[in-house]
Amino acid sequence: MKINQIKVYGYGKWQNQSFNLNKNNLQIIYGNNESGKTTLLSLVIGILFGYKDGRGHSYEQYIPKETSSYGGSLSITTDDNRNFLVKRISGTYGGKVSVYDLDNECDTDSNILSDILGPIDRETFEHIFYFGDLKIKDISKLNNNELIERIQKVGFVGSNEWLAINDKLDKESRSLYAPNGRKPPLNKKLKDYEKLLTKINDSKGNLNEYENYLYNNQLANKKVEQLNNQIKDLDNRIYTLNNHKNNWSLYEQLNNHQSLNLKSDFDDASKNKLYSIENNIELNNKQIEIINNQINDAKDKVNHSDQLNFYEQSDDKIDRLYNLSDSINDLVTSFNTKKQLINDYQTKQESFINEHNVELSIADKNNIIRLNNFNNNRESSNLMNTIKLILIFLGIILVVLLPGILKIIGLFLASLSIYLYIIKYNQSNNFNKKIQFYKDKYGFSSNDPKQWLVQNNNITNNFQDDINKYKNELVEIQQKINNYFDNWHFAEEYLKLDDNYGNNMSIIDDFVKKNKKNIDENNSLTKIINKYLFQKNELVNKKEKLKNQLIKFFEQRNINTSNEFNDEFNKQQSIIQENNRQADIKKQLGENEIQLLKNFKSKTEIEDKLNEYQILQSNVKQQMLDNSKNIEKNKFNIKHLTSDGTYQDLEQKKANLETEINDMVDEWLTMKLSGQWIDKSLNIATADRIPMFQEKANEYFGLLTNHNYIKITYYKSKLKVTRKDKLQFDAGELSRGTIEQLYLSLILSLSVVFGRDYKMPIIIDDGFNEFDFDRSHNAYKLLDKISESLQIIYVTCNENVFEHYNLDNIINLNEK
Repeated sequence: MKINQIKVYGYGKWQNQSFNLNKNNLQIIYGNNESGKTTLLSLVIGILFGYKDGRGHSYEQYIPKETSSYGGSLSITTDDNRNFLVKRISGTYGGKVSVYDLDNECDTDSNILSDILGPIDRETFEHIFYFGDLKIKDISKLNNNELIERIQKVGFVGSNEWLAINDKLDKESRSLYAPNGRKPPLNKKLKDYEKLLTKINDSKGNLNEYENYLYNNQLANKKVEQLNNQIKDLDNRIYTLNNHKNNWSLYEQLNNHQSLNLKSDFDDASKNKLYSIENNIELNNKQIEIINNQINDAKDKVNHSDQLNFYEQSDDKIDRLYNLSDSINDLVTSFNTKKQLINDYQTKQESFINEHNVELSIADKNNIIRLNNFNNNRESSNLMNTIKLILIFLGIILVVLLPGILKIIGLFLASLSIYLYIIKYNQSNNFNKKIQFYKDKYGFSSNDPKQWLVQNNNITNNFQDDINKYKNELVEIQQKINNYFDNWHFAEEYLKLDDNYGNNMSIIDDFVKKNKKNIDENNSLTKIINKYLFQKNELVNKKEKLKNQLIKFFEQRNINTSNEFNDEFNKQQSIIQENNRQADIKKQLGENEIQLLKNFKSKTEIEDKLNEYQILQSNVKQQMLDNSKNIEKNKFNIKHLTSDGTYQDLEQKKANLETEINDMVDEWLTMKLSGQWIDKSLNIATADRIPMFQEKANEYFGLLTNHNYIKITYYKSKLKVTRKDKLQFDAGELSRGTIEQLYLSLILSLSVVFGRDYKMPIIIDDGFNEFDFDRSHNAYKLLDKISESLQIIYVTCNENVFEHYNLDNIINLNEK
């Protein structure tokens, strides 16, 4: 049985919570103290076996205080892969249980839970499948008989009733007779018998008869000793034959096994090699597919337009014309400049004609010419004025700062500069007055004397000459530009040129740059495509090599497909498993037992021999009983002869007492033999589990202790362990940590042995709480190993669990 989900309706601190367990068999539940770990485990056990009531278990009830809901449900999968939802809520007799069939989506009989659990009840579960707080003292008390009783209790259907009968017989037999007792009836009768014999001995009337009784007792005692030895020998023979009988089925499996040869080329290494080759082929195909898509994507991006084709065909001619674009741009600029100059001169010409239509006297014309010359020289005089100001400033500094004659030089420079500046200022002031005079006289609007000199069309003639000159140059430039654009007529389908020279140059520039960009992009894409084609070629070559490897792999093994390999591989694995099983059988039986079993032809022969010895044993026991009765009878007669009173009276008392003793002895022997028969029957029913339990316990103890301890044994009902240096220790001599590892080995081996037939989840509640890091690490490895076949729910507050397991394996109750 495997638990898939725990759902809480209301239980202690938990309300309306769901816990989904791992799909694998190992589930870690982590939480701090008081986080509700033990409460959650109590719910799981309560759903399976019933909640504890308030009578004597008030502290083990988890009735919630804040909700009326009490209980929960488990989603489980049975050993035959059926899925059920087991729900248990508050109610009498452990709560009301119901079962829902998840596969068929319907309610089903709640008794199916009993069928799933089988003979496992709460007590058995807590003894075998639950590992909680460790009681150190209990481990030394865990003897072989107790372990066998646990195995018998679960390993034999109806064993509870048989064990109860056995306990009752043992109790009744001890109430009838106890070897060291005084109060049981048979003990009292035997005591009375001894007293009676004493009286007989005291009152014996015939010495010969007394001596005869003594002699007969001596012979009977020797016979009893011989018979007792014979019974012990028969016990050993019967025990050996029972072992032979129990082991015969394993011996038959060993004899019926046909040895099959393994093929070396179908092992795990070969399977991994095949997987590697096929995986590389698949990866190679995917890479080729990716590169093909990349090649197609790059090809789709390549520009195949008619314009680009035309450009590439006319590339030389276009480049030759485009290389002239800078000079043509200069011509266009010059053309626009000269055109603007013509317009400017024409405007000035018209302005002068309109504004300066006056007649100047010769004297005024000469004065105006002088004024114009003075005006032309004013710009250069501005620099002189600046120099004069600097000299003035420098002279002042020299006067202030320098001593002696240098002050005089400074004063001279400053005075000269001031003088020259005054003269220039007067000239300028005089110029401005004359300008204003002629403006008032002739009505000139301009302050420029040059414009006043216009007379008899002299200036306008100069303007016209310039205009004509620029027009001639303009015609020449225009002709060169037009010739350049005419050379582009071969591309008129893609170039729409007009009379706007500047616009045409922009169109040509855009046309060339756009197509050059497309060509560059196409070239880049071509390089990318070539790179992908190179990579694809390498992958294709690699694919061919991988195919050859696969063909060679198949040819070496004389197969054609992977399915054929897998079929043969599975056959080889079956052979390995069968060989391992036969080796386990040999190990379990032992070489000595195998040699002894070879002496028998069949199980029937063993049973016949066993029956023969049992009959003989029964006869010997009867002889022993008869001799014992004779001994007691002789003792009684001797006592009668030596007792007080008449011989006849004492003899009658002795006979009566013997009858009572014999009846009680028969009753006591019947009860003891019946108890022995029940023990042997239970042992036979569970014989195969005990060796397996011991083997698993040794294996787990070795794993937990890093193989420092190699064996667990029982000697005189005491638990002992053997270290790898062959030293043997009682359980009580071990350290607490080693005892915890020993107990864990024993309890988990019991769980695994019974897990073959009753796959219950193993629950460990802080079982490694006091383990150090290394012991915890070994314990986790053991859990990993056991979880391969059984579900394990490990609950802990130890944070080192996060170092061994990933978060997918852990339910963190702190986050709930």
